[in-house]
Amino acid sequence: MIVRSVGDYRRECSDIDVVVLAAGFEERAAELLSKGGFKTTAHLVLILFENEVPGNAAIGGKYLEIAASTFELERVHKLYLRDNDVVRMVNEFRQLIVSFPANVSKIATDISGMPAYVIFAILNVIREQHPYQNQLIFYTSASVYTPSKAEYDALSARQPDEIEYIPSSMALGMSENKIFEPFGGYRSGNSKSCLALFAGYEPHRSSGVVDAVNPTIMLLMYGKPPSKELEWRRDLSRRLHQKFERTRRCAVEMVSTQNINECLAVLEEYYNYIIDDYELTISPVCSKLQTVASFNFWERYPEVQITFTLPIGYDPQRSPKGIGETYVLEIPGRLTFSRSGNA
Repeated sequence: MIVRSVGDYRRECSDIDVVVLAAGFEERAAELLSKGGFKTTAHLVLILFENEVPGNAAIGGKYLEIAASTFELERVHKLYLRDNDVVRMVNEFRQLIVSFPANVSKIATDISGMPAYVIFAILNVIREQHPYQNQLIFYTSASVYTPSKAEYDALSARQPDEIEYIPSSMALGMSENKIFEPFGGYRSGNSKSCLALFAGYEPHRSSGVVDAVNPTIMLLMYGKPPSKELEWRRDLSRRLHQKFERTRRCAVEMVSTQNINECLAVLEEYYNYIIDDYELTISPVCSKLQTVASFNFWERYPEVQITFTLPIGYDPQRSPKGIGETYVLEIPGRLTFSRSGNA
């Protein structure tokens, strides 16, 4: 699978029948909606969050305003995600997809404003209803992420080795690990387990999933940023997770935050090595494209369990800022799917 930059929004979006996106706090989450140039017959499925996060209602209103200027009113379909009740939202989304005419078949998903568990849920419903269609996925990066380089430098000066304290992130504290159908995997009762963790910059969420799974062994995967200017983020992530390297039996790999094939190759290698003796759980806590890689891997090996770390809330003031590159990729339909690792 090739992840490529979107040069011309209108050319990329001109033949899309349905676009699915979420009303996220980040500016980037509205980029495709604002610039897509969709055809007049296109449908929009807009996921609106219902929670107690300050400013959430105003953000939802902003997306609806943009939608009203871009799509015909009767072609704007609202889904509400109430306090992480993804099961209800999934059922409503499935009914909506089924209700579209047969000629409405090219569906695009913009994952920019979606949490990991929503990405999995949406992609899976589309796969259920259109199993032989390639899945079209858009993702817009931010231009500035938290923690910032200045915060990293200050932390490094105070904590030259392992970093134990970091400024608050957008995700506040750890609430629970979410495992829901159909991503529960196959559990044989084997007491030996392996946790493959795409480690990010929120150690409280990593600690939560490690405590919940209590794995026999771990695969820690640190994200390789797309540019040398961001190498400090990989260093930060590793220093935030050094306690697991010290206290757990771990394998450590550096994997791209954008190259899905590279992520799949690492997962495939370790799966083949451990699966006869260990049950595998994957937790995508880092980049959204690594989440897409995790979904693609789960499709190949549905016996693998996926667990999602849910925070107790969000601080919009700590959200990523600005708009970076927009990328597009396709996950092959099932006719071209195989376990060869070449999809």
